[in-house]
Amino acid sequence: MTSYNLKIMEIEKELEDTDHYLDFKTEQVKIEKILKLRDQKNVLILGHNYMKPLIYHLSDKDSRGDSLALSMYAAKSTSPIILFDGVRFMAETAKILNPDKKVLIADLNAGCSLADPFRKQDVLEYKEKFPGAPVVTYINSYAEVKAESDYCCTSANALKVVNHASKDFNSNKVIFLPDSLMGKNLENELGNLESKIELIYPGKYDNKFGRCEVHEKISAEEIRRIRRQFDLKKGSSDSAVLVHLECPPEVLAEADYYGSTSGMAKYLLEHPNLKKVYLGTECEMTSNLQNEFPQIDFVRACQVFCQHMRKITLDKILFSLENEVYEINVEENIRRKAKTSIDRMLSIGR
Repeated sequence: MTSYNLKIMEIEKELEDTDHYLDFKTEQVKIEKILKLRDQKNVLILGHNYMKPLIYHLSDKDSRGDSLALSMYAAKSTSPIILFDGVRFMAETAKILNPDKKVLIADLNAGCSLADPFRKQDVLEYKEKFPGAPVVTYINSYAEVKAESDYCCTSANALKVVNHASKDFNSNKVIFLPDSLMGKNLENELGNLESKIELIYPGKYDNKFGRCEVHEKISAEEIRRIRRQFDLKKGSSDSAVLVHLECPPEVLAEADYYGSTSGMAKYLLEHPNLKKVYLGTECEMTSNLQNEFPQIDFVRACQVFCQHMRKITLDKILFSLENEVYEINVEENIRRKAKTSIDRMLSIGR
């Protein structure tokens, strides 16, 4: 049996008891074409947790996850072509780590509300205002920004990287860019740890403000309403509310757990008695985790989708693979500098 036949059987099995099974049967011919091309061209398909289930399951289990996991998979890739099912800054990261490989994305306009407004000049301004302070940049940024940064990080390891940067540079000041809400959350975490690190982030000393257009929509009142409506008592052993680190601080205060999408999955694994869960993050995460944790009743009250993630469709993926178009390229001088900040992140790990 061919590799693509086995993969089709795997996807069907994963989706057969879900709401997405009918969609799979409807799109099966298209999915088969994509997987045949994957095998013919030896393509690594990386799938982010926020992809729609049919797209998410195109990736093998060891090739899908959050930004940090996908960066690690990209760094280890031996395939000549990488197709990134995510947004453009993620595909750029794959290219930075794999300069000799062809990196494709199904839609070059799949941007990010955090990354799009923030550019190289913004980093240089912060470095000028706070000389000697290391710059830790969230992975939701473009190559030119990473190139001017000392470290890259994800929501899975941001606090660890900030502490590492402070020690490495012997500085009690650390610049964190470009997410203001995550910056405030990390500042609160440092305060809880009685750290002497002063975190500098957009909006603290200026009128700049960076936020994820998805996670900023999740409110503390909404979390309280969902707890009441679905009987999700805080601190319960059989139910939980999990939210992303990009949410406003008052939302984190209402949650049982906050962190990265990989952290959410880990939390579910470590709490096997959970019966009912609400995820305060991009809605497709709920769909994808439902397949992995069928014993949990996931509350389907989510109404927030990333408009950029949803630009990635099966039709566009098929077209990109057939024609090897929508290629991501990064200027070599920028790539080399950006790689330094990413390598430091990868060496620190989770």
